[in-house]
Amino acid sequence: MVAALTSIALGDFMGKMQMNIYRSRRFPQPLIKLTSPAQKDVTRQYIVWGLFLTAFYLQSHNAFNVGFFSLQWNGEEVAAIGIGGTPKLAGPLGVLGTTPPTENIKVDYAFYGGTAELGKDAVFMTIIASLLEVAPQAANDKIHETVINYLNNEPAAFIVTPTEASRGARGPSFSNRVLIDVLVQTADYYAASNTYRQLELKISVDNVMVAQGAFVRRASLGSLGFSNATEQEQSAA
Repeated sequence: MVAALTSIALGDFMGKMQMNIYRSRRFPQPLIKLTSPAQKDVTRQYIVWGLFLTAFYLQSHNAFNVGFFSLQWNGEEVAAIGIGGTPKLAGPLGVLGTTPPTENIKVDYAFYGGTAELGKDAVFMTIIASLLEVAPQAANDKIHETVINYLNNEPAAFIVTPTEASRGARGPSFSNRVLIDVLVQTADYYAASNTYRQLELKISVDNVMVAQGAFVRRASLGSLGFSNATEQEQSAA
């Protein structure tokens, strides 16, 4: 699901996308089948929102198996999302995967704050919420201010702050595209470590540090100097 949202988030948010059966290069399962009435192309924002709500439903109901979800807008179905199962297509599967970035993006990680975990679901739902927040933004636009993302029912929060070096007119910048790549790398890092503790991130582009971030306990935002309501936060009930 993270890989699907990542690929879709880099496209034109108000543009159209094809309905098909997709798999991720990184995670071949589960398959994601997108359909619509008459198999017409669908505005990308509906699919982004639909994938987020599907992930939220699956997580909250602990139901990570085959499912079919109808996406409706103003009472009319605009698309449907099928999760899992076996594809029934004569042709090849569509492949979800991000366009390789032109920048050399590196993230250095360090767990901190003891052995208590944030929880697997909390971490991945926070990553998905962060992708939902960045999806409507132009991929190459710079990020100038601290971003805080979290879900109201999850204990984790994601914070990232650009460095002074990234705010300059010259040199590498911390863009929305870089943030998306960082979120995917972080999902991979958490999954590979199978540890879901608080995590510090140092983000470099072309060997220049452009941002610092962390996955933290949401309850600790106040002690870190952040309130639970910021200009760029993404929260959901």
